[in-house]
Amino acid sequence: MKIKRINTAFLLLALAGMTLAGCSNEDIANVNPQEKGTGNVSFSIVEKDYEPATDNPKTRAAAEETKSVTQDLGDGLMAEVSLVPDTTHISTTPKTRAINKSTHYTIQAFQGGVKKGELKGTFNGSTFTPDTGQPEAIGLPHGTYDFVCFNDDVTSNGTQLTVNRSAAATARFTVKRGVVINQDPKQQVEFTLKHAGAIVSYYLESQEFVFEGIVTNTQTIDKYGQPAYVCDFANEEDRIKYKIASAASTVPSTMVYNFATDTYSYPTTEQVSKSANVNLGTAPVAYSTPGTAFNGSPIRVPADYYLPSTNCADMKLTFTHGKINGGNLAGKSITIPTSTLVEANKAYAVIMRLYLADRYVYSDGSYGPRSQNSTKTPIAVIVSDRIAIALHDVNEGGAEQLQWGSNTTSSEVPSWYNTCANYADLFDANQYGRAVNATGAAKSAVSGYAPAAPTGNTWRVPTLVNFFQMGTTLGRIKEGSSFEDYVSYVVSGKDYAFFIPSGAAATGFTPAPSTVNFPAMDMARFNNAFTKEGGTPPSGTYWTYMECKDGTEYKMATIEISGGKFHLGLKSKTETAKIRPVILYH
Repeated sequence: MKIKRINTAFLLLALAGMTLAGCSNEDIANVNPQEKGTGNVSFSIVEKDYEPATDNPKTRAAAEETKSVTQDLGDGLMAEVSLVPDTTHISTTPKTRAINKSTHYTIQAFQGGVKKGELKGTFNGSTFTPDTGQPEAIGLPHGTYDFVCFNDDVTSNGTQLTVNRSAAATARFTVKRGVVINQDPKQQVEFTLKHAGAIVSYYLESQEFVFEGIVTNTQTIDKYGQPAYVCDFANEEDRIKYKIASAASTVPSTMVYNFATDTYSYPTTEQVSKSANVNLGTAPVAYSTPGTAFNGSPIRVPADYYLPSTNCADMKLTFTHGKINGGNLAGKSITIPTSTLVEANKAYAVIMRLYLADRYVYSDGSYGPRSQNSTKTPIAVIVSDRIAIALHDVNEGGAEQLQWGSNTTSSEVPSWYNTCANYADLFDANQYGRAVNATGAAKSAVSGYAPAAPTGNTWRVPTLVNFFQMGTTLGRIKEGSSFEDYVSYVVSGKDYAFFIPSGAAATGFTPAPSTVNFPAMDMARFNNAFTKEGGTPPSGTYWTYMECKDGTEYKMATIEISGGKFHLGLKSKTETAKIRPVILYH
């Protein structure tokens, strides 16, 4: 007979009348399955996937208080490091799943601290195959029992379960206490098996530069289960290698759970030392061609697994090879600033946001760190790869408020692009809604901006994304968003779709742009990038290059910088705002 359950990995039907004569474990007390009131017990097992470390209120509070710490790696390279709950782990829906591969489990039943029965066998889907000489079921008289279930990566010795760190990724066990067996002819006990260890992933992200790679011919299956090409570094000298290490005897190497006392102990510790290469990830076969360029960011360092009570702050990542933007990484180290003891079945992410400090475009057309160009005159601060923001507004100190133009009834976007029809268009990384054909006062003023652009470069009206790049690089704007939002930003091609207001209309800009809630910026850092080189920090309302159709009128998106954050707006082209030019340097 089989019992069917929704979302059940497998079912085991225990039949009254079965004896425990086949059990060799001397600790099992004698049970007479023929006595009156013996229950027929069935079991179901599902495996629970890793969860972001936010379910526990204490953990959640710690996560909310987590702040990034800036670490100077030398040679103008800075790292903002933070430890956050990892919301990117790919799991099935629901969060528990049926066992989808052959797995060997042990089930033990206790009563009053005495083992009453034990069952060992392999579960594969809905099929249970007992070990040779083992019964197919445990027959239990009516009463109250405690159960424990574990796989082969957990060692059992009496009432103690032991897990070694080498098995932290695969070991699973669970305990169910106070289960009343009182139903005839059958009763079910459900087990949800969690990981005994925690997963910690490391992410390297860059804003002002990219990790240059190439799509190779090597095929694999990506984490979404789709065919994909492996991506590799384009230049061997750029290949990033690293070592994650701890001090001696700081990381738990053994965890012992005492079933009788319901306590955990960590009797042995060790030094962690793991070396590996950074992986640039994969590109879907359906949309990629081998040999083409692949610019990666973020890149995920292979995850590691630890036993509960491991302190993430004990870990240090040291680069052993690689270059970033021409600068050598070897020998540079990053430490985890937050003292966090990991928990079983939880997922954590160490985010390392790398950026190059004090980089400017100079009047002679060169660009780079200020420390290497001390005699040159800076004209713009670099905020992204090939994008720099002018140190001053157009007409600063004079007639700064400029009308965009007078054409409100027809589009100024080229025919091969499209006016922004909704928030999705406006926040798209490609910024297709640029009013390139505009001829009004604002665009004309940018053309005459002084100082003049170096030969081969041009001053332009900034797009909305250019402002976001400014906020991200100079004001650390992404620090205020959740890690899930942050990952949405990077994996979607660096667009900012997570800022779209809830319930946004498919056409038009409802709710109002003022409802878009941008994170606060680090204004001290933001302002300092301009003032320390004699510039003026942007402040007030600025035109962007983005045209939006609002009803029947063609308007322009604006960004106001006030109160330590951005504020989105839509203005008629006949209104006025400031202009802060950008330069596409090369």
